Amino acid sequence: DREFSPDKRMQARVLLVELLPHLLAGYPVKLRQAALEQLKSLGVEVLLGNPVRGLAEDHIQLADGQIIPTHTVIWTAGVEASPAADFLGIKLVNGGRIPVNHALEVEGHEGIYAIGDIAYLEDQSGDPYPMLIPVAKQQGILVAKNIFRHAEGLEPQPFKYRDRGIMATIGRRRAVAWIYNRIQLRGFIAWLAWLGLHLITLLGFRNQLNVLINWVWNYFTYDRSVRIILD
Repeated sequence: DREFSPDKRMQARVLLVELLPHLLAGYPVKLRQAALEQLKSLGVEVLLGNPVRGLAEDHIQLADGQIIPTHTVIWTAGVEASPAADFLGIKLVNGGRIPVNHALEVEGHEGIYAIGDIAYLEDQSGDPYPMLIPVAKQQGILVAKNIFRHAEGLEPQPFKYRDRGIMATIGRRRAVAWIYNRIQLRGFIAWLAWLGLHLITLLGFRNQLNVLINWVWNYFTYDRSVRIILD
């Protein structure tokens, strides 16, 4: 009746292999170090600046030639846009994304819009907007407004991203947060901020209450309703 054996002799070794010499490239140095420390506190072994160069059935090989025996590999590197972008027959950029102008119209196709991960647009510094939910949400609101403006014969408005900062949850009572790119939080406080933000962004009080109750239950019981079914 149990999902996993309570045998204490069974132990898992978790290794995180990162291409870059640090974690969380978009975060300040102090929060990168905080994330590293919190991962290690969970027992995770972190290998930085030594990417995977080979993958076999029973091991992986790192760039320095090191062989790590394993039968379980979870690949999390890289993000690509939806393959639906290929249907448009236009030249895609940077991971299969559709180039758009500042009104979020597909380049060379007036009245056709692309938003979210599938759209490629650079900010004033020449950096592409990140493939994040807040970016997609603000782009969707602007496109809706521009569609109405187009129907009324008005000029479209350009996209201006309101960056409220970034957060990363690492585990139970562990997180890092960069609020409005000014306030740096780590540990339990950052974890609470992450939970609070996700509750606020849910639509409807009933949904918020339901999620809060589930979170409280999971926190105190270490139990989750999701089960892995093997057969």
